[in-house]
Amino acid sequence: MISNYIKIAIRSLLKFKGYASINLIGLALGLTAGIMIMLYVMDELSYDDFHSKSDRIYRVESQFISSDAGSGPGGMETNAWGVGNVLRKDYPEVEAVLYTQRATSLLVSYEGRRIREQIHFASPEFFDIFTFPLKRGNAQKALNEPYSIVITENMEKKYFKGEDALNKTLVLGDTMQFVVTGVMENLPSNSHIQIDMLISFSTFTNVLVPQFNYEDGWGNINMRNYVLLKEGTDAEAFKEKAKGIYTERAAGMLRDWGVRANVVFMPLNKLYLTAASNGLGPLGSIDRVYLVSGIAVFVILLACINFINLTTARSVYRAKEVGLRKVVGSTRESLIRQFLSESFVLTLMALIIAIAFAGLLLPLFNQLLAKNYVVTSLMQPSVALGIVGLILVVTLLSGYYPALVMSGMRPAEVLKGKMQASARGGQLRRVLVIFQFVISVSLVLGTLIVLDQLSYMQQQELGFAKDEIFVVNAARAKAANPESRETFEEQLKSLAVVEDVTFTNSVPGNPGWVGQVAYPEGRSGEEAVSVEYMAIDDHYMKTLGLQLVAGRGFDAQREAELKDGLVLNETAVSMFGWASPEEAIGKKITSPSGYPEGEVIGVVKDYHQLGLQQKIGPMAMDYAPRNSYLYAVRYKAANTQQLISQVSDLWQKHFPGNDFNYFFLDQDFERQYQSEQRLARVFGLFATITIVIAVIGLLGLVSFMVSSRTKEIGVRKVLGADVLHITSLLSKEFLILVVVANVIAFPLAWYFADQWLQHFANRVDVDPLVFAVTLFIAVTITLITISFQTVKAAMADPVKSLRYE
Repeated sequence: MISNYIKIAIRSLLKFKGYASINLIGLALGLTAGIMIMLYVMDELSYDDFHSKSDRIYRVESQFISSDAGSGPGGMETNAWGVGNVLRKDYPEVEAVLYTQRATSLLVSYEGRRIREQIHFASPEFFDIFTFPLKRGNAQKALNEPYSIVITENMEKKYFKGEDALNKTLVLGDTMQFVVTGVMENLPSNSHIQIDMLISFSTFTNVLVPQFNYEDGWGNINMRNYVLLKEGTDAEAFKEKAKGIYTERAAGMLRDWGVRANVVFMPLNKLYLTAASNGLGPLGSIDRVYLVSGIAVFVILLACINFINLTTARSVYRAKEVGLRKVVGSTRESLIRQFLSESFVLTLMALIIAIAFAGLLLPLFNQLLAKNYVVTSLMQPSVALGIVGLILVVTLLSGYYPALVMSGMRPAEVLKGKMQASARGGQLRRVLVIFQFVISVSLVLGTLIVLDQLSYMQQQELGFAKDEIFVVNAARAKAANPESRETFEEQLKSLAVVEDVTFTNSVPGNPGWVGQVAYPEGRSGEEAVSVEYMAIDDHYMKTLGLQLVAGRGFDAQREAELKDGLVLNETAVSMFGWASPEEAIGKKITSPSGYPEGEVIGVVKDYHQLGLQQKIGPMAMDYAPRNSYLYAVRYKAANTQQLISQVSDLWQKHFPGNDFNYFFLDQDFERQYQSEQRLARVFGLFATITIVIAVIGLLGLVSFMVSSRTKEIGVRKVLGADVLHITSLLSKEFLILVVVANVIAFPLAWYFADQWLQHFANRVDVDPLVFAVTLFIAVTITLITISFQTVKAAMADPVKSLRYE
């Protein structure tokens, strides 16, 4: 029976090739979008679900809330060193506590090969908490002893060329020898932890920093902790119980800092998509998942609407077939199954095309969403099962209503030739066409508004000079001798292509030391303000083109100011309660941590240290080359290659064996807008797909409308109607539908755009011109689409359409 349905379905599709082709292309485009987005969504939602104890694992975070209202919105991913120890000793609900530190990038050597790698420290609980199997080695002992290192299979191949790495020695830095005690399987791509080398935490605590008491220290907020709760633990009750660890154990520190603090626990299965930061690997976005999922639903709906519109519109031409089938005994249920079979066969054919389209579009899709999918990713069991479900959903969505309509035809009326197109069906088709264009227009509007906001941020005055600034990162670079850092800077200044050089811990686009707190003289620590601390030198303001509004900058000749002076920005002056920049000069600032602390000698005009998504925060600048590691070089335009070559030569001279890491300030600052750029491309891609689907459907409907009004057109031409009049007559209905769709889409798009723009501290106002441009695009596309059929019909010889009348 099923095979018979399929045979009949294939014959029917071959009989109506033109309309079947239109439906096929529309469904294929919809399925292409659905398949790619489903692949992305399933991947994003699968992060960290391979851990056998994932439901009991939490990342420990610290939430600091200072007296100024703008700080402390969420949890830091690091904690005071003592937090983990308190959890381990005083909370019976906790089964294990992991200590981990992102160490540094070090040169790793083995038999002459020297490569810089990112290194992490981890305590032995790493393998108790997480499900990262060892291919070789004992997971219970691998991270117990100092100078132990666990590597992934990729690292084993990289350094040992197919040999067994277990018990072999790697040299880190220049002299530290580490024994390979374990080889991990390569970490899954859907893990929020992406590391290749783990050093035993005892190396960190017993050898590298033995002076720190990591069990009871509270001043250093740089430890990452994960906890594994015991089975049966009431997680919510535990979170509430452990929330006040800082208040109970470090009340004096909090009072000095002028902050309140809570310990919060991020569930592992929510970490990747909802956490604010992740120093151990990638970070996703649940909002992005919702966005692309919504787009996929709408694109698939548009494709199904095409099928519904074209199939119901042409139901008149299949009326006699339905009537005959009913006369010879077909029931309504069997007819529904027959028409659903046609929908199923067409959807299967569309799936084959969609998989081919997806293979072609995956490189672009990967670029849009920063992924690395391949065609074989579609063969994963979960994705394949999802595709099966998608096929069934599309078959029912697109086929069920037309099947109901056609199976409900009355054979007596049909066979007597009294069957006419339903007025109700025509109204439904109009509504569905409007819905299609509402979605398409909304996506076009979204694209234009995102591009408008992006352009606004890129063109705003930043308050500093970002062009022709070349930055060399000397963090963790080992100098040839103690004088090399200063000598390197001096020799940079002597280069003919260089105009100025500054040595700092932060340049625009990169935050300084955030989370520092300070308060002005005459106030207490309870009134402290969260301040971004920056270490600069006496060339910083000139090199970056900052503008002084009061006082002066640092001067190498004023040694007392170099030691105790501070330069603030205007926002800091305001938040410290001074009425003007001039009033701030000579005032003192105190900080529990010592940074920033001193006397205000100058105030700079506010500038954007970070992207325009964020408001300008209070900043304090201190003369502190000892805390600096970035050389920012202002150079003469058109000498870029010469500059890179000359600076590279100097680098190899003063920092031999260290990687030459550099970037251009303007390009690095633009990096902050990658999310908006990616969003604009996503909107653009799917707006294009929805427009194509809508146009295909519109083309089919216009073709049907023209064929059903052939005689009317012939009569009008005989009576004197010209081509323009007939074209206008045939086009008017569709243009009205498109305009109505725009009227509906505009307020919806404006509302959601305004909600999105509220996330930006500096935002564009939605320009009415955007709506005008969108309307013009929609009307133009509609006119071009329908004119192919309407002009052809208007120019046809009326004799041919009326010869049998």
